[in-house]
Amino acid sequence: MDEGTNKAIPLRRSRGTTRAVTLRPRGWTEGLTAGVWRVLEQPRQLWLATLGGTALTIRNARTAWSQAVAEGIVVEGWLRRSLGAETESDTPEG
Repeated sequence: MDEGTNKAIPLRRSRGTTRAVTLRPRGWTEGLTAGVWRVLEQPRQLWLATLGGTALTIRNARTAWSQAVAEGIVVEGWLRRSLGAETESDTPEG
């Protein structure tokens, strides 16, 4: 039974060992890639702002249209009542 405890894997590393950190020298491709991303960042932000502006314009136009139609319905009802043109077939009950 003692054999099982001797073969156990230690849960912690010993404090005497250190991990070696490998530093790669920065290659020309990484520098080029970073430069390309820096150049493309501004046009992408412009593209995203354009998309967002378009979405807001469409949303506001739909909201304004809905509000205009709702106000038109209210005004139409007021005009019908004030002019006495509403008949029994125009009312929801009839």
